[in-house]
Amino acid sequence: MHPETTRRPDPEEVTVRPHPDDLMPPLDLEAVVDPRLVEIPPVEVLPGTRSHFRLRYAVVQGWRPLELDLHLPLGADVGTGPHPVVVYVHGGSFLAGVPAMGPWTSLPAHGVAVASVSYRLSGEAPFPAAVEDVRAALTWVAGNAGRFGLDLDRLALWGSSAGGYLAALVALTHGRPLGRVSDRAAQPSPRVGAVVAHYPVSSPADLRGDATLSSPAEDDALATVMAQFFDGSAGAVPTSLVDHISTPAPGDDALPPFLVLHGDADRRVDLQQSRRLVAALRDRAVPAHLEVVPGADHGADVFASAPLVRQALDFLEASWAGGAAAADPRP
Repeated sequence: MHPETTRRPDPEEVTVRPHPDDLMPPLDLEAVVDPRLVEIPPVEVLPGTRSHFRLRYAVVQGWRPLELDLHLPLGADVGTGPHPVVVYVHGGSFLAGVPAMGPWTSLPAHGVAVASVSYRLSGEAPFPAAVEDVRAALTWVAGNAGRFGLDLDRLALWGSSAGGYLAALVALTHGRPLGRVSDRAAQPSPRVGAVVAHYPVSSPADLRGDATLSSPAEDDALATVMAQFFDGSAGAVPTSLVDHISTPAPGDDALPPFLVLHGDADRRVDLQQSRRLVAALRDRAVPAHLEVVPGADHGADVFASAPLVRQALDFLEASWAGGAAAADPRP
């Protein structure tokens, strides 16, 4: 007997699975869930901060509801609001991570609210789902600004590593969704006034060649992580941030200023990734500053240190005040 073989399906026999949005109307969770279980009462965990955990910002048919944690300034020393707000996007190679991660925990004590976002990871949905999730979170923040005392005239995106890529891409593609937009994000997301990115991925296709990892096995693992994220996108071609930097048409909003912080000892996401991004932004007359952190590897604790957080706060305040161009020191 010959070994059994598996016949490859003819392309015409492959059935395209319908998108979950096409299977049934979105479930109205408010109508079927006891309201006492919808929102957890706020708590005070971080100094000077009132935290609302697991606020649902979007319901995406076929996936888990998407949630964010909202951390609000508390105390007379930071005023009564409305407060400027940072939408923070965590890192984790697009494959892991939680909203509690990141260098943002001291911001509320400085009077800045933080909405730290959970998004669909690459094991759940490929690119560009996570991009549209972050965009939907911005839309939720805009829709709930009055309820929580948030100042949309002082709004920023901040992300680390993979989150830096997502935050930057949302800012660069404002008003131009990259993927399917369900009812959760039917309204346009608000324009952000600034972007802070810590050691961001900017050109995924070059990531493996740039990295200085310890072994070929680590190089292969990094390439597999990128393939996991971009699998299912058009041709599975990684999308570079540089490709989305464009000169706004007359009447369009200008792109926001960028502050990029990156260590010169980063073995996973090489400093060259940020150098490319900042150079391309400046070529398009977008205010952008690259702060090179000596000796810092990927995700080092120094990025949450008081001096670097203070630098980011100064940049945000200057950007919101319209002084970002003056605050763009160049070497």
